[in-house]
Amino acid sequence: MKVVQNRQHGRDRVVNTPQHFSDRQAFEAIVQSMLEKGGNGSFGKIHLVSILAEGDHAKLGPSRAKALAIAEHIIHSRLSREDACVPLEPGKYMLVFPGLSDTEGMIKATALSREIKERLFGQSAGDIHVTVQVLPLSRLKERPAAAALPEMETVIDAHERHAAVNLQVVFQPIWNSAAQAVIGNRAVTRRQFQGRELLDDAVQFAGEQDPIAMDRNANLQHAVFASHAKAGMVIMPQAINDHAMSDPDEITTHVRALVQRLSGSLMVELTGAVGSISRTRLRETIHAILAGGAEVGVRLFPEPDLARFLRESGAIYLCFNEAQAKQAAFTHSALYALFAVVAHEVRGTGLTLCLWNASSGQDIKRAESVGFTLFSGSPIGANAPSMVEPHPWPTAKVFL
Repeated sequence: MKVVQNRQHGRDRVVNTPQHFSDRQAFEAIVQSMLEKGGNGSFGKIHLVSILAEGDHAKLGPSRAKALAIAEHIIHSRLSREDACVPLEPGKYMLVFPGLSDTEGMIKATALSREIKERLFGQSAGDIHVTVQVLPLSRLKERPAAAALPEMETVIDAHERHAAVNLQVVFQPIWNSAAQAVIGNRAVTRRQFQGRELLDDAVQFAGEQDPIAMDRNANLQHAVFASHAKAGMVIMPQAINDHAMSDPDEITTHVRALVQRLSGSLMVELTGAVGSISRTRLRETIHAILAGGAEVGVRLFPEPDLARFLRESGAIYLCFNEAQAKQAAFTHSALYALFAVVAHEVRGTGLTLCLWNASSGQDIKRAESVGFTLFSGSPIGANAPSMVEPHPWPTAKVFL
């Protein structure tokens, strides 16, 4: 890619040539120009790293070279006319998005990393992991040599180590319609952003592949461990994607510690990129959770074949988040139709259906009539900083 100075709409433009990658000098010139003009763009890093032990890196062999070629082809083809990229070293790329905010840049960079990973799957490159990080360009202002690549990388690395997003955890009571009782609690991630309260998967701005899933999972684990629950079921969502829940042994260790801590049962609810990861990895993850002593739920509305696969792999619960459907502009009639279709599709698999964040007793009544059993939402109890004890809760109180 070549940078030219021309005036179009009052600013410099980046013009594509057959080579989309800039050299270091051209890349730094772009960043310097943006800083001088006070632009609101963003910059970031995509990094292909080995997840093998240090002594095993040689095992990658030609797979690594092929992975790098695939990554560079995808980056080359997906960056827009205004974007720029420069290799820092083999497998590490610095990017700049002149027209995108940090959130928009993160979404784009995450999409790139996901496409790279999907292309690598089945290419004997399963031991290569793809990470991304994007920040607003304003983070470079007032810094010496701000446009220099080493300084940009230092800022990104420092942010990755120290600038954790403020995530909190609250708990919502879980109602069992068959037992007509509150039987436990479900942990929910909460994030405050620009005066709004975001819950559950909504805290992941970059979607199911957001790297924040790692922090979210850790916060949920810490909150459940510190909850001092005396009895009943505890449901703990855990997001799986290219960044999180990649080590089965680590999963088992964390789950076992929680199970030993709780006096009741633990259900780990897999969420995030459940529908896009390989079945092999999904099965390994379910088995790792079971090995730790917990039950497994999956946040997904699967086709019958996948539903049978989940049950055969050891999952027991199939979960649906009504709040997420409402954000997607589902009407009540569409929501009720979806309940019926899903219940029909998975009938006979042995999976227990769950509905979270129901907004009304009518929604719960309709879902219960087609086979849903476990529920959370305002008719049952509000989100709270601590768990509630199991207690009777008759249907009449829910269907009001």
